[in-house]
Amino acid sequence: MKQAPKHPVVEKVEAEVERTLADFGYELVQIKFGGPPGNQTLSIYFDKPGGVTTNDCQYMTERLSVLLDLLDPIAGRYHLLVSSPGINRPLTRDADFDRFAGKKAAVTVRDAAGKRATVRGRLRGVAEGQVVLATGDQEARVALDEVEQAHLVHEWPDEETGKAEG
Repeated sequence: MKQAPKHPVVEKVEAEVERTLADFGYELVQIKFGGPPGNQTLSIYFDKPGGVTTNDCQYMTERLSVLLDLLDPIAGRYHLLVSSPGINRPLTRDADFDRFAGKKAAVTVRDAAGKRATVRGRLRGVAEGQVVLATGDQEARVALDEVEQAHLVHEWPDEETGKAEG
């Protein structure tokens, strides 16, 4: 996947945050930092098998807050958001495309000319450096190095059958 340039604050804290989450049995999904001066937010999204609960978020907020106080990566005040990645979990690593094979996903690509397109389908994994998605009766292939962003697409259960659509 294309890696967008990371904010210097993210660069400064990412390894320690990832290590701390792993020590408690969690996986770092994504870190974001931004907002207007004086109202900036450091957002940390994490996951675990079976999903993250509000208790997990509270527990890790306390631990990560202590870590960030020690690292002191941000001048001035900021907000800390520690959360699950949500039902439309971002796919942030190449291995995520294999890990979530069988799930529906949306993959946004930008070609060399700068044109963006989003391919939606059921993940089949990675083959020969390409993300493979089943799109109806066809198969779409997207070069990993053209993927700008990707996320799972939650499948809501059908009201009549109780089973996920698709």
